[in-house]
Amino acid sequence: MLIDTHFHLDLMDNMQLLIKQSKNVNVGIMAVGTTPLAYKQELRFVNGANAIKVGLGLHPQLVKQRHQEIDLFLNLFKEAKFIGEVGLDFNKGYEDSKEMQLICFHKIVRQCAIEGEKVLSIHSVKSAKATIEVLQETGAFSNCKCIFHWFTGSVSERKLAIDNGAYFSINPKMLETKAGKDVIRNIPADRILLETDAPFTLKCNSMEDLYNELERIAREICYIRNEDVISQIEDNSMRIF
Repeated sequence: MLIDTHFHLDLMDNMQLLIKQSKNVNVGIMAVGTTPLAYKQELRFVNGANAIKVGLGLHPQLVKQRHQEIDLFLNLFKEAKFIGEVGLDFNKGYEDSKEMQLICFHKIVRQCAIEGEKVLSIHSVKSAKATIEVLQETGAFSNCKCIFHWFTGSVSERKLAIDNGAYFSINPKMLETKAGKDVIRNIPADRILLETDAPFTLKCNSMEDLYNELERIAREICYIRNEDVISQIEDNSMRIF
């Protein structure tokens, strides 16, 4: 089974069709969320669609407007195995919420470490060092699966994440850039996962489209690495899922 570990199902115009089709296609989805308010509703939508796992999220770019929802997030936490999209974003435009982001992310990750066995999809734009430090300080690396979504950190930050057992999800945009290809070549094969980040990098009209795109990403990863890692990616994905 090929699994998309970072897919914004609730932002898709054809969400209901994709949910229906998911029952007949050998594709898994981690449907990441951006606010905890959307979590319960999305769970109801995907009821019975076992190949879709809903993530409880609080996107760092929304923390300035939604930071008060952290209490709701923590109230929903026990029932959620999949956590995301969460993380930090210190890019221009979000720097003024930096401290607020750190407070919310620390609370989320500390709770992940306490509960254990969570799967996190993590945003870390221009904040990889701070993101890794929070995951280290709280102990989340040791008893959770931490996936860096669309990793853009430095070589030293990438090495630190690898040393702490992090996974990395690879999307179509990463196949096209020098930095993305460098990540693909230099992460261990047993840490590679797939993602589309749809609808931001992919217009997905059907689950068949999604399967074909995941297969294409996997083949391109093999080409960039000059080795066949498709079976390994499938094994990694099932370990997470």
